[in-house]
Amino acid sequence: MTTDFSKLSLFIADNKQIGVHIQRAFEQWGRGLSLEEFVKRDEAFHGLQHATDGKHTVWILALRENGHSTLDFFCSCETYQREVALSEGVLQSCNGKVPLGYGIASVITPPKNRSRGFAKHMMRLLHYVLADPTLSQTFPSFPIDQWGAPPAIPQGFGRGILSVLHSDVGERFYRACGIGFGAGDGWTVRGPIGTIWKVPKRQVILMDSGLGNIRCLTKEDQEGVWDEDALLIQKEIGEATTPCFSFLPNNGVAESSHAWGLFYSPTESEGDIWGAQIEEQGDRSNLAFATWCLDPGREGPGTMLITRLRVIPEQFPILLDAAFEAARRFGLEQVEIWNLERSLVDIGRKLGGETSEREDCLSSFAWYGSGNKEEVEWRYNEKFCW
Repeated sequence: MTTDFSKLSLFIADNKQIGVHIQRAFEQWGRGLSLEEFVKRDEAFHGLQHATDGKHTVWILALRENGHSTLDFFCSCETYQREVALSEGVLQSCNGKVPLGYGIASVITPPKNRSRGFAKHMMRLLHYVLADPTLSQTFPSFPIDQWGAPPAIPQGFGRGILSVLHSDVGERFYRACGIGFGAGDGWTVRGPIGTIWKVPKRQVILMDSGLGNIRCLTKEDQEGVWDEDALLIQKEIGEATTPCFSFLPNNGVAESSHAWGLFYSPTESEGDIWGAQIEEQGDRSNLAFATWCLDPGREGPGTMLITRLRVIPEQFPILLDAAFEAARRFGLEQVEIWNLERSLVDIGRKLGGETSEREDCLSSFAWYGSGNKEEVEWRYNEKFCW
């Protein structure tokens, strides 16, 4: 059956349509929760700082004639508005604008609507409501002849320089969801690398390890550390001589991964420890820490994920040892870090880490700014910005 895409458009979901979206999400990702538990999880998750004040939006693909009211829409997804740090050269090309980044999640097509091109078309339309087309002289025009009128750009949108997602369906599908009819200029996989350590069985007391002056981080402590880290990231990205970007861990972004894990595995670490910091005298550039969360979604050994890591090579074994101790307290078998910094890879291997490409959660981005996307680096591409 051929789909006439000119009859379809993208709409922001109303409350009833959001309810249908959540029901469909439950059917796909319920993971042992009841529907009532899943709905409460969704409400709580989107009541956190990363999603409030208009930062979270549910979109639906529907017929133009009834998109504002139908509950039988073809597919749906969610977006999260994010502050993004940009290198000086990229900022200069923005002509005084301060563009945003977007995270995309929960792309859902019910079985009856699959294999008809709906999800692909929804994602292609999404570029046109997220992107600021004035940031690039080569941004493709909307193909009105084939797709009809472009979707309305709601207030607050159309300001993006990039969008990211983490694919669980491989790298081809989202890359093919290009801007206009671009066949391969959609979301490109970048840095889908993970390093995993088996947690040693030997007991190590975190505060008394003899490996350094370790400060345990509670949930409340994390916020202050992430604020300091965000300032450093902005400084480091701003000083970069090549095009690059990064998301920032503060303002609820890194916290969301912690909350997500607890919704599925409602447990607390002994002493409420969710990270470790090496305390040193000196300026903020000496900040060294790791924060972590649970990873209850995957099959296989129980895993603790490092959400954000800032450390020099000499200090890395100290923080990794602290993470092992926390994982033991959780009863988990593995510790994983995404995109371990190059200077830490050899040390990580010597400490027993195995590095490979992930099979899921493939970090991918679409670029709406000037220049060649292949030359743009996504720095600090770690779990915190999932």
